[in-house]
Amino acid sequence: MLKPFNNYLVVEPIEEHVKEYGVIIPDDVNLETSAHKTVTLVMPNVKSDFLPGTRLLIPTHMLEEVTFSGEKYYLVPENCVMGYGSE
Repeated sequence: MLKPFNNYLVVEPIEEHVKEYGVIIPDDVNLETSAHKTVTLVMPNVKSDFLPGTRLLIPTHMLEEVTFSGEKYYLVPENCVMGYGSE
């Protein structure tokens, strides 16, 4: 498990339901159109006040996908969190 430093948070994006249109779209095309995304906090940094499982609202462009020890993780800087809630 990746343990974040320097105000980063390990998060998991919450998949939103996407309407299917019957159009074939290549796998490498990003259809993300929303400027904001809801994620679930997996692992906070040591100085964070957020608890694992908290839902966070973040700017979509700030979500970083990284691979560490063969595992895929999503990171976001804590100072980019726009709001939070439990559900």
